[in-house]
Amino acid sequence: MLSPVLLFSQQSTSTRPAAPLLKKGEKQLFVDDLMIKKKRGLTRVVHPAKKLERPVLEAEMPWEIKDKEGFLDKRVNIYGTVLRDEKTGSFRMWYADSGSVLFATSQDGVQWERPILKIMGKNNEINLHLHSHSIIEDKFETDPQKRYKAVGNASKGVDEAKLQRLKDKFELVDWYRDKDHRLYYSAYSADGLRWTIEPEPILLGCDTITLSQDPVTGEYLAFHKRQGDPRVLGIRQVFLSVSKDMENWSEPQPVMVADEMDNRAARKLKGGTYSEFYNLSAFAYAGQWLGFATPFRRVEPPSALFGNDEVDGRKRSATGILDVQLVHSRDGRHWHRCSDRSPVIPLGPHPYDSGSIFGLCNTPVFVGDEMWMYYTAVTTPHGGLGPEKQQSIARAVWRIDGLASLQAKEKSGTLETHAFIPEGQRLHINADVKNGSLMVEVLDAAGEVIAGYEKEISLIEKQDSVKLPVQWKQTEALPAGVPIRLRFHLNNGDLFSYVIN
Repeated sequence: MLSPVLLFSQQSTSTRPAAPLLKKGEKQLFVDDLMIKKKRGLTRVVHPAKKLERPVLEAEMPWEIKDKEGFLDKRVNIYGTVLRDEKTGSFRMWYADSGSVLFATSQDGVQWERPILKIMGKNNEINLHLHSHSIIEDKFETDPQKRYKAVGNASKGVDEAKLQRLKDKFELVDWYRDKDHRLYYSAYSADGLRWTIEPEPILLGCDTITLSQDPVTGEYLAFHKRQGDPRVLGIRQVFLSVSKDMENWSEPQPVMVADEMDNRAARKLKGGTYSEFYNLSAFAYAGQWLGFATPFRRVEPPSALFGNDEVDGRKRSATGILDVQLVHSRDGRHWHRCSDRSPVIPLGPHPYDSGSIFGLCNTPVFVGDEMWMYYTAVTTPHGGLGPEKQQSIARAVWRIDGLASLQAKEKSGTLETHAFIPEGQRLHINADVKNGSLMVEVLDAAGEVIAGYEKEISLIEKQDSVKLPVQWKQTEALPAGVPIRLRFHLNNGDLFSYVIN
């Protein structure tokens, strides 16, 4: 297990105090136990997202609707990206239909407009010809022409010499036998609309990929699907490769691989066989990393889910169910599953996403006291065919830091942190105790309660807020310049996070 020192600001060994410094405003979540010395009577609970009754974007423009084999193909997806302008609050979305990458804008994140860009015709299409495109705005980039970076998948008819140059960069390559030469590519842009795709592919593989950036080092992290890598069982699992320059990438390593618990979940379905992972959207947040992973519970034959194995002579592809689970990491490279594997974005209750959730944005957006995530909503399980299968873009919402909590029922639970030295003075807690109570006592480094910081004089009752101030009878300020621990006493409520300002 990683040391709790990693939670806090890093200091050299020679100057590090007996307890690490918790920097002012450095938020602490409860998705893992790294900052926790001990806990009793608390259960970690994943909280499902709130949804709208309808998707936020559906295929409705003439160029988004394709006439295929006698039916209208109405599919849009958001393997891509949504960014929110910090100054204006406006939104930009990069999404796709069944053949193009498109761009939309919004003032509220719910009602979207499609500007006529005239880049690829009189429509909102851009020239980023990559499947599963994933975009970042690179705050480290000094060249304005490369302000935006992207990765994605394409079948570009690559010649054998170019393919061999790519294989020569990596050790494990023999598994790659894709007859269509589908590979991952990178691209850059000054405005996010007009793109240059690099001619040399960057990674072996096909289908989905998401791009993230380390906010400390500036390194690029590509989470991509590999099919057939001999190091893992199953066909689809998620691998990570890291780069400093978007050109040279590390040897891909498996980071999200189905285990026996996942396989048992698949076998609970009628015809269920085993599980895989479709994709992983990962983002740095609150001094750590959070991720949305999509387990794919396979079902065979397709008729077990659909009642038939083909429609009008068209055979169904791999069949199964996908939803979204929360995963977490302290460095973005090593990932862990939550003990509560219940879906953080479950299927339904509305028809638009009652079948499967194929993919998500590579990062959420934050609006007031909420976190929003846009995702691909599908009316059928994987393996659905048109016209029964409809895809749209939907929005999931949580309170800030509200993906997971430590929860106590009527029997009180306690949590004690490791010792730290607070840089700030005021303690605020994100908690829901509208039907219960919360008390906080402050301990010294030896674990003794400090006089004036007893739990009974800090009582918070019948409140629900993302920023509850904690105060004791005689003071609002924490002890300064000395190691302390916090001990929370929770009754009938949820504890999401805390911060010291």
